[in-house]
Amino acid sequence: MGKTIQIILAAILLGNFASCEQKTGGAPKPEITVGIKASPSTLDPRVARDSYAVNILTLVFPGLFTIGDNLEPTPDLVEKFEQPDARTYVFHLRPGVKFAGGRELTTEDVKATLESLKAPDINSRFAEFVDHIDKIEILDRLSLRMELKEPFAPFLVGLSFGILPASVAKKSSLSTSELYGAGPYKIVKWVPGAEVELSRNPDYSGPAPYFEKIKFRIIPEDITLLMSLEKGEVQLAGSITPDELPRLKSNPRLLVRERQGINYSYMGFNLRDPVLSKPLVRKALAYAINRDEIINCLLKGTVVKADTLLSPQNWAFEPDVEKYDHDIEKAKTLLDQAGYPDPDGAGPLPRFRLSYKTSQDVQRLWIAQAIGYQFGKIGIDVEVRSLEWGTVFADIQAGNFQLYTLTWTGVIEPDQYYTIFHSQSLPPKGSNRGRYSNPEIDRLVTEARIVPDRAERRKLYSRVQKIVAQDLPYISLWYSKDYVVSDKRLAGFTPGMGGDWIGLAGARWQE
Repeated sequence: MGKTIQIILAAILLGNFASCEQKTGGAPKPEITVGIKASPSTLDPRVARDSYAVNILTLVFPGLFTIGDNLEPTPDLVEKFEQPDARTYVFHLRPGVKFAGGRELTTEDVKATLESLKAPDINSRFAEFVDHIDKIEILDRLSLRMELKEPFAPFLVGLSFGILPASVAKKSSLSTSELYGAGPYKIVKWVPGAEVELSRNPDYSGPAPYFEKIKFRIIPEDITLLMSLEKGEVQLAGSITPDELPRLKSNPRLLVRERQGINYSYMGFNLRDPVLSKPLVRKALAYAINRDEIINCLLKGTVVKADTLLSPQNWAFEPDVEKYDHDIEKAKTLLDQAGYPDPDGAGPLPRFRLSYKTSQDVQRLWIAQAIGYQFGKIGIDVEVRSLEWGTVFADIQAGNFQLYTLTWTGVIEPDQYYTIFHSQSLPPKGSNRGRYSNPEIDRLVTEARIVPDRAERRKLYSRVQKIVAQDLPYISLWYSKDYVVSDKRLAGFTPGMGGDWIGLAGARWQE
């Protein structure tokens, strides 16, 4: 943000100081407004893919298991379970769990939700997961048995998706009034592009949350979000631009919370593109990116350099992979070897041109422009195309791109390597958006799914990470540090791992 804009902002904020004090003084209502940067694409937990939706839905739709801060699956709707053999699980649900509206959650709801995930007209991101289930048998209203087609090591982690009532799960398209679960909150209003409003679920079986209402306001502009925080119109927000953190930390009415995150940012390639299909070109691009410069100067140290999809907090993290520290001369040499010499040396003519797609989020646009500038130093002309989020995501899913940068949120289970890089995991079934294909990766990620021993799985994923770092279907950029800014009176709130808002269920205002 330029100095002129900062001065104007400061004047506006000082001018509103008196009204701010009035708004934030006294005992606040048991309500909270959260600022988010983009609108959820859907609020159906079966098909939600974007982080804006997923992070909200944890408050509405609990799953059989949840993922704790240790990145391990913990029983949620499940009270206990047994595993008689490698392919069989018996689950016993917690008694007394009720959906919003008062009906008790039973095994019929679990079975109906699981079966709905396979429906082709729903196009669920969990369809590949439930393909592993061979048979679901209801033993009684709270117990059921699941038999798998073959052993599947990540099975419990995968059971964290939200459960719907059976009557609702049988439908492929749901209205807002049908989007209700057994969580601490229920959805009462959704205006795409404007807001999502939740209210306390009076039938929730757990401790009643303090907040009667939670409003999620969609505020794409950084300046508007900043002003809303300062004026008390928004009391909680994530996705804060690094330039504003010092100013927010100095505000006596606000509190900045920070934790090391597990979100992974990367550059993706279309490997069917004649230029980008060449490994030497991808390696040249990796060496051309000065991540330290972007992290320190643009992102102000709010992220940590990454070399693999899995963060150091993950049990399968492999630190000994090929790394691509900034080296302009090496990048130029690799492009020469790939058959793309600079046509006029230091002159204006490029070796080739690339299109780089990103969203309209200001920070993502800055990053794209910085990387495009760095590619220009090795003779590559980059057209940065900043598009509405839905358009960008649709293009990436369809393979309509050359370069893009995105972030995988909440990377927990290393089986995500299968979803992202197996040659058969193409969209919409999987997330191999760049159309990467390596038979050795296919073999390793498939074997790692059926090996029950964690030590053996760690060895397999170690090899996967080393191969991916050599092949470079992605350029690893950085892991997040998770920042949230709140009214200082917000107590008992802990940011969720990966950015979800489940911590609001245990939060409250404190004078």
